[in-house]
Amino acid sequence: MKTDVYIAGDCVFSPLGIGSHLNFERLIDGESALVPIKNPDLSDHQLHAARIDDAQWKGKIRNSPYYTRLESLFIRTIEALLQAHSIPPDERTLVLLSTTKGNISLLHSPHTSFHGDRVYLPEMGKQIQNYFGFSHRPLVISNACISGALALAVARQLLQYNDGYDHAIVVGGDELSRFIVSGFEAFQALSNERCRPFDRDRNGLNLGEAIAAAYLTKKPADGAVRILSSASFNDANHISGPSRTGEGLYRSIREALRLAGNPPIDFISAHGTATVYNDEMEAIALDRCGLSEVPIHSLKAYYGHTLGASGLLESVLGIHSLRANRLIPSLGFEHPGTTRPLRPIATPVERPLRTFLKTASGFGGCNIALIFEKV
Repeated sequence: MKTDVYIAGDCVFSPLGIGSHLNFERLIDGESALVPIKNPDLSDHQLHAARIDDAQWKGKIRNSPYYTRLESLFIRTIEALLQAHSIPPDERTLVLLSTTKGNISLLHSPHTSFHGDRVYLPEMGKQIQNYFGFSHRPLVISNACISGALALAVARQLLQYNDGYDHAIVVGGDELSRFIVSGFEAFQALSNERCRPFDRDRNGLNLGEAIAAAYLTKKPADGAVRILSSASFNDANHISGPSRTGEGLYRSIREALRLAGNPPIDFISAHGTATVYNDEMEAIALDRCGLSEVPIHSLKAYYGHTLGASGLLESVLGIHSLRANRLIPSLGFEHPGTTRPLRPIATPVERPLRTFLKTASGFGGCNIALIFEKV
């Protein structure tokens, strides 16, 4: 039987700090985690990126040497969520984990003490299950850069249509690695300065690290936000390039709006990678949906592209924007840079907010749109 699903709690672990509220306030203050990084384990030259300081988690979980860096970051974030909301780790609680590459950094660590199986995503899920004693092994969602948003959508559907589950924990993240950096460098997609989403002078993206987690429940609570709808279409345009017509994202947004009853949208949290083609595609899709005049932001100039965390991270911070009735500025935007008009948010304006649209797109032509409503 279909039922409403709410996000009743969340946690963000990022280079800007631990805690969703702290991260939200730092965005409102215009703080960015992106800095020049020189690290031979990641690249032979300097990057402009955002990386979590290991002092934030080292030694702060049980048996920490047994877990990889990424597993430790997941565990630290899930622990904070469980403690804040007393979520039972029993058979009525689902766990979903979104990541694009998981422990892939182990492949270029010749002296690692971890068994080779740890690069497999289900094995990483098993380690997290064992740490917490979850009744269910985490369901891993790995679908390029829509993974975090898609994990929210999948968790919502499982709660809606299965009476055996009452709660869900959705956690998403990736860490920087030489494999990931070299891949984006091969596409000539990285910027040598802080990225500028939707701006005329944008020249590429930055990579970043973050872990985000959300607590989903069928029971509304004070401050909860309802997931009104979600829709995902794949336009199969190209292995890495977005559709020039925005077809997949257009269909995702249009269907999400229909399923939600076509509510007025107060703001849009865009994918906004600051690459030439992604931002143009999003502008076209939004224009085709009649949403060009809705205030919009991208959070990529604060955190960089956090891959498997991005859709979840940006949804969580959008939820905090709803709760606080404050619009997060689209950092880095100065001059219009797309052929279709957009309204990037320039300052942290306070105004009544009730709904927002989250969009995400990824390699292989995948797209997703979710609509959130304040209860």
